[in-house]
Amino acid sequence: MRRIIDLRLAAVLSAGLLAACKGASYWQDRVQADPLYQRAAKVRESAGCAKLVPMEFGQTVPVPVKGGRFKVLFYPLTFSPGKSEAMPAAIEGIFSAASDAPDSCAALPKASTGSAGPAVPPGTSQAAYYRAEEALYAGLPKAGELYAKDAVPSEADKRLLADYLDAFNAIAEPGLLPDYYRAEPGFWEWLRSATGKSIPKPAA
Repeated sequence: MRRIIDLRLAAVLSAGLLAACKGASYWQDRVQADPLYQRAAKVRESAGCAKLVPMEFGQTVPVPVKGGRFKVLFYPLTFSPGKSEAMPAAIEGIFSAASDAPDSCAALPKASTGSAGPAVPPGTSQAAYYRAEEALYAGLPKAGELYAKDAVPSEADKRLLADYLDAFNAIAEPGLLPDYYRAEPGFWEWLRSATGKSIPKPAA
């Protein structure tokens, strides 16, 4: 299967700002072998999304939504020497872990113009990025399962959710946190109630 290039890393990798580090390919191979990662990577090419999502758009990591599904956001990217910058999210895609379930995409209300900031958190090494991405996808199915049930997490589940949130914060586009929150407010407030930690609630 063709590997999907992570556009959020493309510009900084080509400029050498994320220097090659021993172990980076190990973590990259692990995350790209994850079934949920593979499903998320196919959303933009699905029948319900291909005509709407430009291939050059960046894609966020998934957020659990009710019904046992996941949502990703697509956004324009701008490139300049040594960095890539995210624009506000323009399209949302919804998918499930089951490969035979149809995906769907829809345009979001027109967002504000201008850069939302770096597409990769500043100072993130290549190895650290893929290691955190692998950890995020490892915890995402359980996080989605617990949220779907509005479960009260056990202590072990709280640790898993804390690791998930740490991994999310390590790789999520900083300027798109409001978009992540609006994608599924219920998840982020459930996470806050369950663990005491979450991402900031947008002011408006």
